[in-house]
Amino acid sequence: MGDRFDRLSVRHANVESLLRRPGIGHNNGPTFDMSWEAWVWRRASAKVWKTPKPEVALMRLKRAERLGITYRELASVIMDSGAHLGAAVLPLSLAARVRRGPDREIIVEPRNSAADLVAKFRGRLFVLGDIDAVPAMSEAERADFLATLNRAFDGKVEAVGWGHDAPAIRTMLKANGLPHQEAFLVGAGMAHRVLGETAGLPLTKDIETWFTPERTSSS
Repeated sequence: MGDRFDRLSVRHANVESLLRRPGIGHNNGPTFDMSWEAWVWRRASAKVWKTPKPEVALMRLKRAERLGITYRELASVIMDSGAHLGAAVLPLSLAARVRRGPDREIIVEPRNSAADLVAKFRGRLFVLGDIDAVPAMSEAERADFLATLNRAFDGKVEAVGWGHDAPAIRTMLKANGLPHQEAFLVGAGMAHRVLGETAGLPLTKDIETWFTPERTSSS
């Protein structure tokens, strides 16, 4: 009697799965071996991977343009981490040359390309005062450096963090109330890419392609 389904000439295509007892998580709850956090993350990831509505896509496109990154880069960060980028971290060594004047005053000379790019940026901008880029400064000089820097960059820089490593980036962002997942690093070369990854930033944008329009393949 128990094998009567094998003797039927016509069987439902899913008879075995229909007869199988539902397991844990059968009504879309977390499975037995999955934590609540992992289940929530899986659901959130599945939701964000859906094709966005046109108005959402347009909003993301405009945000990407303000930040100087491509739509694909912005969407990739959303899909990978669920975070929405809104800030950039720019190493001082890429932004400007810092030297002392004849009276030992601090002089900031913006690099031409960086000055143009910063002028286009429409987000929160943080500068990493990597030690190699600046002459030895006193605490008072460091305290006044943001104002000096902003005179050269039209007030676009929100804060300066001192250091050259990942903890310096994380400390600067945390001190300014910004989750590190919402910032990307503007860099040059593998060293900056490793720095961004170590700091947990979801994207490192090469300065050579910052504010470069996304290329589309022609059909």
